[in-house]
Amino acid sequence: MDWPLAIDRNRKALSPIIAALFALVSAAMGGKALTLPRHVHAAVMLVLRPAESAVRRLIVMAARGLVLKPRASRPLPAGLAGFASDNASKTPSFCLFDPLKTFSLDDYDNNALPRFSFHSGDDAEVQWPQSVPQDEPVNAALLFTRLRAIRSALNDLPRQAKRLARWQARRDLLLKTRRRTRISIFRPGLPPGWRQRPIHEIDDVLKECHGLALYAQNSPDTG
Repeated sequence: MDWPLAIDRNRKALSPIIAALFALVSAAMGGKALTLPRHVHAAVMLVLRPAESAVRRLIVMAARGLVLKPRASRPLPAGLAGFASDNASKTPSFCLFDPLKTFSLDDYDNNALPRFSFHSGDDAEVQWPQSVPQDEPVNAALLFTRLRAIRSALNDLPRQAKRLARWQARRDLLLKTRRRTRISIFRPGLPPGWRQRPIHEIDDVLKECHGLALYAQNSPDTG
């Protein structure tokens, strides 16, 4: 398997998708505060979730065979704690972990959830209940942070691979001491944003990245 080629091909496929999301968000905001019409926010999330899953799987491929020692956690020198928190907002850290599924029915509000209907074509229509205005502004600060984080991660996969390798080293140490910890950055089953029926080019990218990442995890480090 030519892993550099596979990584580069999918990275190039993801880059214009992320750029298009930024363009859509920027146009909808129009230079205003970090709010978006509800239907725009929903449309961006339809693509962002599978894109994040695809990038996580690219990171797994990039970290294949990489072994690092866990970085020792040290307290910041006096006076630098505020500086670190200020810079954290400038370069948001990409989340390496798939969010785990929750199954509590109490978390759902049937009057606030969108419904998705599929056409004879390849696109999907987001249908909001009539009680929820599609143009209602919603806070998009977290969405914009996630967009910045995924763009930063995609532009520096080697750094993300080192983050993953260090987490794996910490995980292995915890397992040796019989302490509870997460085993994999992937959640059981299919990745977040997975759709059996593609409605966007991101779906095909995610399927390829998921298959390659599983192969990278289970194959020898050589070859």
